[in-house]
Amino acid sequence: MNKSIFILSFIILIGYSTTIHSQQSIDVDSVDTHLTSIYKKFKDNRHDYGGKYGEARDSILIRFQNTLAETLRKESFLNVKYDSLSEHMKIITSKDDKLKIFSWDEFNGGTWHIYNSMYQYKVNNELAVGFLTTKTEDHYITDNTEVYHYQIYSIDNDKYLAKAYGTHGSGKEFYMFRLLSFRDGVLKDCDGCFNGDNKFMYEISRGHDELIPQYNPDTMEISYHELVENYIDGDLDSPSGFMDSTGKILKLRYKNGVFIPLEN
Repeated sequence: MNKSIFILSFIILIGYSTTIHSQQSIDVDSVDTHLTSIYKKFKDNRHDYGGKYGEARDSILIRFQNTLAETLRKESFLNVKYDSLSEHMKIITSKDDKLKIFSWDEFNGGTWHIYNSMYQYKVNNELAVGFLTTKTEDHYITDNTEVYHYQIYSIDNDKYLAKAYGTHGSGKEFYMFRLLSFRDGVLKDCDGCFNGDNKFMYEISRGHDELIPQYNPDTMEISYHELVENYIDGDLDSPSGFMDSTGKILKLRYKNGVFIPLEN
């Protein structure tokens, strides 16, 4: 077995065992404080890639993820108020109180952020828990799912529209809309419901809040600006890499399980 893989496996095993033991020894009143202390320790060590096992920050992060997952699976911890933890990450709950999403920052490289997120969903008197991120075999988050989710809208038939934010630096930020539903034992994105795509992503230049896409729950419409390429000094051979608004507003309306473009 590759040495690095063995070490990582050992860290995961230790983290999981520690999680189980710690969960048995804490009560409802201390859950919030316990999770917060682990995440704060991770933040304090987020640049420490040395450590005893070669991945100090990652071992703490794995411990936090395992502890959070075990907490969310426990019925006895269902009504925990995460007042302290919410000061360090985004925690949102759907109106029907069935879906809760936790989003936290795992990497802050200046203006490049990688957010991870975990959900808790009540289904058939049970609690389903999982990640809302897509990862490669190397554990890298991909497919623009490295976002924090900050709004949930109930759509219909236990479907939820989640709005999220992310940034890869370079003066840009992006907003993600995901239509989530519980299928095959996990919370999943829809299949092609955003004009053929599973998600709707919209990228703008940072600092232009007027361009942030919006959702109107009354009309069930996502509205966003039509964008065109910006050129340096008007030179068509010198694209700036940024986009300008044409002033035209485009819309996607929810109907029969999908969001379809509206004709203007």
